Amino acid sequence: MTIDQQGSRTAPDAVPGLLDALADIATVRDFERTIGDEIQGVLDDAEQVTLAVRIMAMQAGWHIGIGIGPVGEPLPPSTVEGRGEAFYAARRAVEAAKNAPAHLVVDTGSEDAGGDGGYLAEAALRLMVRTIDTIRTQSRRYIAYRLDHPESTQTDIAEHFDVSQQAVSRVLSLGSVEIIAGGQALSSIQLSQADAQAAGERSRGSRAAPHASQSGDAHVV
Repeated sequence: MTIDQQGSRTAPDAVPGLLDALADIATVRDFERTIGDEIQGVLDDAEQVTLAVRIMAMQAGWHIGIGIGPVGEPLPPSTVEGRGEAFYAARRAVEAAKNAPAHLVVDTGSEDAGGDGGYLAEAALRLMVRTIDTIRTQSRRYIAYRLDHPESTQTDIAEHFDVSQQAVSRVLSLGSVEIIAGGQALSSIQLSQADAQAAGERSRGSRAAPHASQSGDAHVV
């Protein structure tokens, strides 16, 4: 995943805050600042990718590029030195995201690799991001808490944030939690499918060209 801050020339540096928010995401290589206001991380779990996108959307103000493909192995300690199609796809994706709906693009490496999975994952993730965009910043924390603690009641959330139950009820009654949770689940399924389809395309290509250089298994950058 490659993420770039929107309006970074005039806005305060938001990279440290986002890195803190992403600290618990399971990665192959941790998220880190690469250059300027850009962040990059390497992941191999679709559910963690969608969770990372949700966190970024809650923070707001990011161009999000997701690249699916192989990486050169062994992976270096820093993503800055990483090579492979996933890195190139993520670079294309984050650039395209600057003019894309919800400022998010999924790039599977080619028009065929990933099949419908990449397109559908992108659509589901955009739905999730756009839904979060419609929620006031103050209210997003109630939704994030419910998503992270599905068994919590409105009373639990109100007590946790020291606000009235009515305030929490007004936010949750809009159904945003269900829409975001659904988008997150659907995008996880479709990202996994896109990864499997892209890997299958590469495998067939490798058999057709046995002397081509080989990279590692598919990763999301």
